[in-house]
Amino acid sequence: MTKSGSFLKDVLKNLGFAVLAFIIGFPHLVLARYSIPGADDFSCANAVSIYRENHNAVASALAYTRDVYQSWQGTYTGEFIMGMEPSVRESYTALRVIMVISVILFVTALIFLVHTICTKALKMTSGQGWAVGLLSEFIVFNISLTGELFSWYTGAAVYTFPLIGMLLCLAFSIRSYFDGKLVYAILAGIFGVIGAGGSLQVVGFGCAAYLVALIAYMTGIKNIKANIKRILFLCLPFIFTVAGALVNTAAPGNFKRHDAMEAGGVFEVGMTFTSSWYNMITHIGYMLTAYLVPAVIAAAFLICVCSASKVAVTGKALAASACGAVFIAVVTIFPVILGYGTYDIDSYLSSSRIHYVFDMTITMLFVLIACVAGFYMKELLRRNNISVKEQALKTVLIAVVLVLMFSGEVFKNYQNGMNYKIMDDLKCNRLIVASEQMEALYEKVDAAEDGSDVVIEEPVLPGTVLYIPLYIDYPDYFANHEVANYYHVNSFSVHWIA
Repeated sequence: MTKSGSFLKDVLKNLGFAVLAFIIGFPHLVLARYSIPGADDFSCANAVSIYRENHNAVASALAYTRDVYQSWQGTYTGEFIMGMEPSVRESYTALRVIMVISVILFVTALIFLVHTICTKALKMTSGQGWAVGLLSEFIVFNISLTGELFSWYTGAAVYTFPLIGMLLCLAFSIRSYFDGKLVYAILAGIFGVIGAGGSLQVVGFGCAAYLVALIAYMTGIKNIKANIKRILFLCLPFIFTVAGALVNTAAPGNFKRHDAMEAGGVFEVGMTFTSSWYNMITHIGYMLTAYLVPAVIAAAFLICVCSASKVAVTGKALAASACGAVFIAVVTIFPVILGYGTYDIDSYLSSSRIHYVFDMTITMLFVLIACVAGFYMKELLRRNNISVKEQALKTVLIAVVLVLMFSGEVFKNYQNGMNYKIMDDLKCNRLIVASEQMEALYEKVDAAEDGSDVVIEEPVLPGTVLYIPLYIDYPDYFANHEVANYYHVNSFSVHWIA
């Protein structure tokens, strides 16, 4: 085949994979399309409006970030993005465009990281890397609730965009190590600093994952002098990422917020560590039984067993990968347990964004361990002169039989996932009705006379996975109070009629 023919074939193949990625992510693009502002979106708008009287958008966002850093929390990336927030000051269209962009960037960063790990670290073909990447996208969009990350601006600012930064940081750091290109190291450092300015849960995930990668590569280098450039390209972005994490963690606002919100008491480090293990084990069990995680694990395992890659994985390497995965999962949930002073996030924390980041981390680690286990199995088969293709065919046949036997359970588990729930909400008109009803509610408050007491009677909203802010029959509730301030009314409350 000619070079031009080969290039065209590669382009068409990558385009086909990109179309599949779009199809998998489409339900979340729909979810983003119906985003509405609420709660912290309004409180941020009220605060930033003061700065915008004498400054442009960027200057006011920086001033807002500085004050929040001193008084509430250290999430500098999230607060800057919130300071630029358009949803209530500009238009719903601007909000929804940004939320759609967040979905696209998240999918791109996730597949890019997985593809990089597969092709660079595991020496798989580009097509196989795409396959594992698409499996990863499918499963992280088919686990726990994602509404707060992809249909709420504040959730996207503090969680989604920093998480995208961390995923890109990890991907470029791996590329800088294997390709030896300075530009990748620079990009890794930039995205690491961006990611480190998000929720401490996201920061914990990124720093822990980077540390595990750093240890893995450093222990595999035999000649330090000959690889000094590669080591620097790997270490320097890590230093910048950790520095950003320290800036975030050391914010005076974190300590003030903890004192103001403390409910369960200050946890000791030992208790926090134990509780983190408890939550990890609980969520692992849930991920393996409530969703399609086992099916995706099996598919990733099979792809690696059938791969032509010559990577030889030992039992020690597999065990080390499992230990690294446990470390990453524990560190991801550790700051949540410590900050909220609670031993069980399922019983005491209703924020779905916290649950999702934790579940996504566990699920992704399952997929990557499955890949390592697949190469380990391939190596065992090779050592025992057993045909890999024959064993792979047997595995596929067994998998088909199991799917047929438990097809009802498989479909039920798919129904538990977000993609199904979003499309079911759309089909049953719940998504559109909830979004339009909230828009109409805000229009009523906006039309009210300045300084008045606004009491609105609304039919109960249909249950939906879309992020819906909580407004109640209590004007002093913080979310009600912020809406009242934004629309210049004295008070605002809602009577929900069944």
